[in-house]
Amino acid sequence: MDQTFNYIHELRNREMALRAKIMGSPFAGDIQFAYGQDYYQEEVRSIGLRMIRDGLTKDGEKIILEYTQEHYPEYVEDELKWIGKMMRYLRAVTDTLIDNLLAEKYVILQGNIDLPSENIIFYPLKKLNSESKTSLILEFNNLIDITQPAQTLDLQGWVYYDTEKEEENGVNNILIP
Repeated sequence: MDQTFNYIHELRNREMALRAKIMGSPFAGDIQFAYGQDYYQEEVRSIGLRMIRDGLTKDGEKIILEYTQEHYPEYVEDELKWIGKMMRYLRAVTDTLIDNLLAEKYVILQGNIDLPSENIIFYPLKKLNSESKTSLILEFNNLIDITQPAQTLDLQGWVYYDTEKEEENGVNNILIP
């Protein structure tokens, strides 16, 4: 079977599970998505980056950019920059990386998609932020307490440092009003 097809199939299955989780939430009608704050976009990004890492660069970029073109056409150039940044600065989750994050006073890894997924992108946090609290309300499984060693055993994924995730500047458009 074609490798690209396998990735697309995985993405569609994850999107259906995400849709069921969102629609099952009592806040489903109140959730508003925006560029960079869209759970479906994050699923596409995660699979697309995985495809790129696995040597399917054109297919991976295409899947990410097609979603962006369809839903956020004014951000296509920003998405190209985002892809480049992610491919340069993502770090695989390792015990050493977890130790370094703890030394820097980080206590939580917040994933961009629901766990389990080996394609998840984590953002280290020093405390819960509005996006984290929304994830808890929607019962997403995307927060890892790195102060609890049991939660980091066999943890797969990638880490990206993004100081904006820690700050409470502006309004998070995924938040429930």
